[in-house]
Amino acid sequence: MNAFIIVSVVTAIIAFAIPFATWLIGRRLDDTRMTEEDRRRANALPYIGNGTIPPERDLSLDDDRQKFTGVVLLLLRSWPYVRPQLLGRWYYPGVGLSDEVADNVSGSGYSLAYAPVLVAALAALGPFIGMVEPTFEYPMHFLYIAVAVMVVTMTLLGIPRVSDRVQAYSAILLALAAFAANLIAALVVDGMMDTFYVALVTAACLFGWMTQFRVESRNQRLHVAFRFRLHAHLAYYYILIGIQGFIGLAMGLILTDLLMQSLVQSQALHPGVAEFFGHPEYSREVLAELTVEQRHQVKWWYVYLSLGLWVLNLPIGIIRPWYHVWIMQRINQDLRLALVQRWHKLSLNYHSDHRTGDSIYRIYQDSAQVTAVIGQIVEILTNCWSYLLALILVSFLSPTIGLIASTIVIPAVFWARWAMPRMRVRSLVYRAATSDITSRIQESFAAIRLIKAYRAEERTQKDMEEDSVVAFNAAFQVRLMIALVTIVMFTIAAHFLLTGEFLMAMMANQGDPTFADELIAVMGFSFVVWNLAAFDWGKGKFHETSNMTRSVMRQWLSAQDMAMGLRRVFDILDIEPDIEDKPNAVPLESFERQIRFEDVAFHYEPGRPVLDSVSFEADPGSITAIVGPTGSGKSTLMGLLLRLYDPTRGTISIDGLDLKDYQIDSIRANAAIALQENVLFALSVRDNIRYVAPDASDEQIHEAIRVAGMEDYVDGLPDGLDTVLGDRGGKLSTGQRQRLSIARAVVRDTAILILDEPTAALDAATEHQVMTNLAEWGEGRAIFLITHRISTIRRADNILYLDDGRIVESGNHDTLMRLQDGRYRHFVETESNLAGVESI
Repeated sequence: MNAFIIVSVVTAIIAFAIPFATWLIGRRLDDTRMTEEDRRRANALPYIGNGTIPPERDLSLDDDRQKFTGVVLLLLRSWPYVRPQLLGRWYYPGVGLSDEVADNVSGSGYSLAYAPVLVAALAALGPFIGMVEPTFEYPMHFLYIAVAVMVVTMTLLGIPRVSDRVQAYSAILLALAAFAANLIAALVVDGMMDTFYVALVTAACLFGWMTQFRVESRNQRLHVAFRFRLHAHLAYYYILIGIQGFIGLAMGLILTDLLMQSLVQSQALHPGVAEFFGHPEYSREVLAELTVEQRHQVKWWYVYLSLGLWVLNLPIGIIRPWYHVWIMQRINQDLRLALVQRWHKLSLNYHSDHRTGDSIYRIYQDSAQVTAVIGQIVEILTNCWSYLLALILVSFLSPTIGLIASTIVIPAVFWARWAMPRMRVRSLVYRAATSDITSRIQESFAAIRLIKAYRAEERTQKDMEEDSVVAFNAAFQVRLMIALVTIVMFTIAAHFLLTGEFLMAMMANQGDPTFADELIAVMGFSFVVWNLAAFDWGKGKFHETSNMTRSVMRQWLSAQDMAMGLRRVFDILDIEPDIEDKPNAVPLESFERQIRFEDVAFHYEPGRPVLDSVSFEADPGSITAIVGPTGSGKSTLMGLLLRLYDPTRGTISIDGLDLKDYQIDSIRANAAIALQENVLFALSVRDNIRYVAPDASDEQIHEAIRVAGMEDYVDGLPDGLDTVLGDRGGKLSTGQRQRLSIARAVVRDTAILILDEPTAALDAATEHQVMTNLAEWGEGRAIFLITHRISTIRRADNILYLDDGRIVESGNHDTLMRLQDGRYRHFVETESNLAGVESI
């Protein structure tokens, strides 16, 4: 004993001494050899403690807006993306698989009217032919009530023109009744034929859900058309779970009885089990006790049954995880595509106010929570059902043990009320911090040239580290909350387990009768008194209630995190696009007469106008130059023409029809734009040009190259048009990227062309060539130029000089130059002087 104490004390000293020595040595090294950068990194992530999060990036409990119902509703909002995988699609013979999601039960004239008749006939046939006992005595009345509910709900589903809500409730009730009937047949009612009977009725219900018909007239003759429900993958998956559950429960009871009673205590077999193995003489109705030889034979039956159960479950166990991942990824794909589609429809105001990295994180990471949600809901519901079932079964043995198992829920609920709001807040902070670091990475990569040019690598690295530390600390606090809740729940559950097991051991030691001994006797098992088998089985079920409570608690805690991710996703999906088509909008087929701006005003924020009282016209074949100081509204003016925004006041019309009366896609399909930013992709030159016109032919591409004056450098590229550019066109000069951007706009061959600073990076000779080509190519088209190049502006038929959101002067170059003290004239003279040439 003394030696044990000495060893324990020495071990404790060593256990505390090693971390202290490590810390002390680290501090010494920190003081002697670590650089400032190393010291900053070492102190950023504390060895002990949660780590700090800046107050401006943290949240408090007051910021938690979601309660229990709010979280449930967030989780249920995943239904539109789950629905296709649950209901599947209809397959029409001779036509193929439909693209639309199948109806919940019936629709489009199709019906399952035959199914209630089939189900009712099978339900009545079983007792009539003696497949099941035609008696309403205990416990058969439970079975017949469940089957009757199946018949009634199937009849409701077969009635034409039933509301969707009634159909949904009937379908749910049918599924529950089918589950209950199969459970009663497998566990309560003695014999195998009742199980086969219920399985047959269940299969008839499933067949009605999967196969429907309608009567239609073809060539003055009645024809019956069928359709079949396919790709209902979640339904197939739940069927696999049900099969595994029933097999596991039934076989678990049989194996427990074989092991604990027949093998350990030499008791004879359950009559049904003895009949199954072909030895009815081993039945309790014949023998009181098994001989040694018989026990050896039963031992091998136990081995064979266990091995057979393993072989039966093996393929399902292999298929289920793969199938689950496959289904979840399909659901995630649907949500992610819907999110990207909505993101594309949002106005430029939204994109201007939100960091790109945040949107990337929401689309890629937060949207993935939908797959976890489906699995989590299934697991929570399954565990809740398992808890209730285990609670009922253990209550059959002892209501006292059942009461102990049920009261564990009380501290779990109080603990959940404390933990869940904190988990939601921690999750939001973590997701926001991770979005911030994603944005920081994206912005750093996009600005790599600027960072290198100004030697800002160290400052950028420091900012990245700060964001990374905040994200790490936020993630750590989420994990800490999960660990805390799990540990506390385990501690609470342990007290209940110790109490329950002690009482069960006392009752087994005294051989007390079990509570529902008559029901247990009807089931044919030996748990009519507290014996070794009853203790072992009861202990397992009692542990199951505790485990299920802890599991539900942990899963519901994780569901808070998932719900916060989905909340960030639905925040985007809930945003209605500022620009939408009118219900009666018409397509813009062509531009023939005039584009007209009439008294147009626009502001991004109230009280801060960007454009005011703008009026002008543009005809086919004209070039309109838009000139003015920075911030005067030039780009916004063209954004209004493309309906990237709608004017606050006034009208914009094409050929006399208000722009709002046209379909948005048709407006943008008739316009092309070359941006000042020259956005290029890591694709070939050919693919970059036809990025906006995927069907463009080689002839159209070469024509666009000619108009943009690109021939001189395209021919000199290593692989010509097939030369792959670097990210953002890094292999090209600024002027080359600018001409490629012009070619990309030209290849669309649209009636409206907008060029934003199209020649800013071109030399005089190349600019002259490009503008000459554009003037020739632009016959019959309206071209708008946003530029400061005098040589480019002079070619315009109409020049609009904007200042402070207003058109202060308009006309051609010669007209505006004759205006004494004119704004345009002053602009030209200033530009000419800056260029070091004589005033024009």
